[in-house]
Amino acid sequence: MTKTQGRLIVDGAIAGAVNMGRDEALLELQSVPTLRFYRWQNPTLSLGYFQNAADIDIAAARERGCDVVRRSTGGKAILHEHELTYALCAPEVGALAGGPAAAMQAIHQAFAKELSAQSAKEVFIRQQSTLQSDIVGSAWCFEDSSPLDICLEGKKLLGSAARRKNNWILFHGSLVLEVPNETPEIAALGFEPNMSACVDALAAALGIDFTAGAWTPDEISLGDSIATEKYATEAFLHKR
Repeated sequence: MTKTQGRLIVDGAIAGAVNMGRDEALLELQSVPTLRFYRWQNPTLSLGYFQNAADIDIAAARERGCDVVRRSTGGKAILHEHELTYALCAPEVGALAGGPAAAMQAIHQAFAKELSAQSAKEVFIRQQSTLQSDIVGSAWCFEDSSPLDICLEGKKLLGSAARRKNNWILFHGSLVLEVPNETPEIAALGFEPNMSACVDALAAALGIDFTAGAWTPDEISLGDSIATEKYATEAFLHKR
C-alpha cells in the first residue's frame, strides 16, 4: 500500500503558548500531514478548550512555578512536566476518516501496541473497564478517563483530544512518564519511550510516511502570532 507523505517534527522545550500557537498553525495552514513530539519550557498547566478556568486552582499552579494555557482541543486539565506531548495534524482520510473517535482509536491502538512492547507490560485501551485513577468530578484529565484512553496497570497513561477544521483534524495527546504530585494515582511509563519506534508504529497504522522535517517560515510566523494574540492572553485563558 502506498503511504501518504508526511512530516515529523521533534521540538525541544518551548513555551506553552508557543506550543499551542504552532499546533493551531498546522490546522490553519494544512500544508502537509504532520506528527509532532514536544516538551514544555516550564511545567505547564493546560486547560481543555471548553473547561471552566474556575474548575482548577490556577493560582496554586502559578505559585508552584507553572505556566498556564488553554488548549485548542477539548478535555480537562493536564500538568505537562514529566511527560511527552504529541500533536498530529492530517486530513480526515484513510485511517483518520470516520470521525474523531475512529481516528483516535487507530492512533491509540498503535501507541498501545508499541508501548506494550517497549515496557514489557500490558498497555491497553480502556474500553468499558473501570480505572483505579478515576475520581468522580475531578477537573484533571488523567483522573477522568474515557473508553478510548490508554491504560497501564489499571490506571490512565495516555489521553488525546481532537479539533477539526475543513476536513483536517488536529490531535493533542499526553503520555505520562513520571507521576505528578497533583495526580498521584495515575499511571506513568517510567522511562523515555523509543520515539522512533512510536513514529514507525503510527506510520504503519495511519498509512503516512513521517519523514523528519522542519517548520516553514509561514508556520512559525503564524504560530507565534497566534501564541501572542490568543494563547498568552488572560482573556483566552479565562474565556467562558
